[in-house]
Amino acid sequence: MKKTILILLCTLVLLIQGCSAFMAGKKQTHKDLSVLRIGGNRDDIVAVLGAPYQTQRFEDGQVKDTYKIVEDAPSKEMKTVEVLGNGVLSIGTLGLWEIIGTPMQIASQQEATLFILYYGPDNKLKAYDAIK
Repeated sequence: MKKTILILLCTLVLLIQGCSAFMAGKKQTHKDLSVLRIGGNRDDIVAVLGAPYQTQRFEDGQVKDTYKIVEDAPSKEMKTVEVLGNGVLSIGTLGLWEIIGTPMQIASQQEATLFILYYGPDNKLKAYDAIK
């Protein structure tokens, strides 16, 4: 009976462990918005910002890309530290860290800004809007 309870407890800890680390890992990393220059090439912008959230192509050859970007997102290095820290704390406390870590991750989620980019038929950025 004690073995069964111990196995169930260990399984529960393993299932709970990683939630705050997983949430930290899903956060967006910093994007270099200096690439958004009128006349900039779409391929260069996509190379820096990544694939757009949504793309619309029009019959006249124009393209509209939509991005969801967290402007104050952490760097890749800081995100890695946060993931490792949450994982170590969760394992070190046998999952008890999740009681604090998960709500902290939820509270620290930042609102994304919607960036709408408009390209001409030549794939050059004509204009963009930022909607908070």
